[in-house]
Amino acid sequence: MKNPTLILLCFLLSSYAFSQCNSAYSQASYALAHTKKSLSSDNFDHQKYYAGRAIDALNKTKSLVESCGCKEAISPILDALDNLTQAEDPVDWEAGRFYAKHGYEYLQTLMNKMDVCTSSGSSINYAVETPNTNSTNTNTPPTSTPSVSSTVKTDNSLQSQQEQLELEKQKLIEQQRLLEEKIQRQKQLAEEARINRQLELEEQLKLKHLAEQALFEMESNFKELTSLLSCKNTSAILQGGYAREDNVLNNESLAETRSYYLNLTIETQQKIQDALKSCSSK
Repeated sequence: MKNPTLILLCFLLSSYAFSQCNSAYSQASYALAHTKKSLSSDNFDHQKYYAGRAIDALNKTKSLVESCGCKEAISPILDALDNLTQAEDPVDWEAGRFYAKHGYEYLQTLMNKMDVCTSSGSSINYAVETPNTNSTNTNTPPTSTPSVSSTVKTDNSLQSQQEQLELEKQKLIEQQRLLEEKIQRQKQLAEEARINRQLELEEQLKLKHLAEQALFEMESNFKELTSLLSCKNTSAILQGGYAREDNVLNNESLAETRSYYLNLTIETQQKIQDALKSCSSK
């Protein structure tokens, strides 16, 4: 019988490698999402920024992939890194988009490779070495000779028991493998949801800061205009109050953030309109 400690050690090493591959899959998902944002950016600075974020995630992916032994993923990682490095510091927007597009294609190949690695895992040989019932000790002569019929029955009984135990063990191993795959898939889905939420939160933060800045500028321009039009008393109508704490975004979606600042803009414009009408009636 094989050493149980050795079998356990092999199983733990296999589980560790499988865990590393799942972490690599998460980082590769980050890289793919950031590269997609770089491609969809119509702002040159945003394009380069997301390419840099993708490079950071890919470098982490490369380290994890090397630990988990998914050798097929190394080539697309290196190709994607080569293109994204050039997308991070291109000569112009078109060049950056060109390299980001090729990087995105290599990342799609990478995700296919990672799907294989995270779904198959590592196989461990749990075969049990059965004792050789036919061997005899030639140094010590038997004290008695059992009948042929009795020996055959004993051997058949032992072999039948061993075969039954082996079948039950293989069944348990298969059940455990399926359970581990299900758990890993649930973890993978949870990680993907966390990544998507993090990316959405980044979009909310960018929208919040740009919208608040635009509202402050609109108020400043309005006050300057009313001063030129000798409507100074209207400047008291707008008193700022557009800024919110960043942590409020944790409790709302991107659509809700857009709706909030859209309504705030409409409300502010209505106040400006009412103030100008009031001034014109004097």
